Amino acid sequence: MTDIAALAERAPVRSSVGRLALVAPLLVVGLALGLWYLSDRLLYIGPLDRATFGWSVVVPIWALAPIAAGFAWRGLGSRARRVAAVSCALVVGGVLAALLWLSVAFPDCQLGAARSPWEQSLPSIVLGGVVGGGFGLSTFVASGEVQARRPVRALVLGAVGQLAVVAVAPVLLFLLFFGGGCQRP
Repeated sequence: MTDIAALAERAPVRSSVGRLALVAPLLVVGLALGLWYLSDRLLYIGPLDRATFGWSVVVPIWALAPIAAGFAWRGLGSRARRVAAVSCALVVGGVLAALLWLSVAFPDCQLGAARSPWEQSLPSIVLGGVVGGGFGLSTFVASGEVQARRPVRALVLGAVGQLAVVAVAPVLLFLLFFGGGCQRP
């Protein structure tokens, strides 16, 4: 290994190209989030209702985020890809945990909330960690497959990982927040 290759392998994402590559999967996730938000507010987009639009457009875009990471990170070393995957996982998981906590911590209840905002923080962090961790793992696996020159396998493994997150997250959401947020009379 040459000195330049060894230096590139040791250096995490520090260049502007590396930082731009780090943002690529987050832009795809942001696009999916924006389209979900738009469909949730409009209720209908052309002939599609918001649920059909979500499953036919939003979820496939979410599932493509790891392959976007794979192609954006193909010039990065293994350590830099690991740092990028963890960084993306922290961003996605942190934003999800914060938004989830804000939505469940302060319910508009006639008789008061069943749990305090503090009690809602741990389930929010757990769900954010699971989704963020699944996202980070999918991006890391897909980027490794792209570097190994197996883009079809990267697409399949990344999409399967993302779809597994889509399947696990609602079940975990139900289990963690079962019982509602309001006290019963």
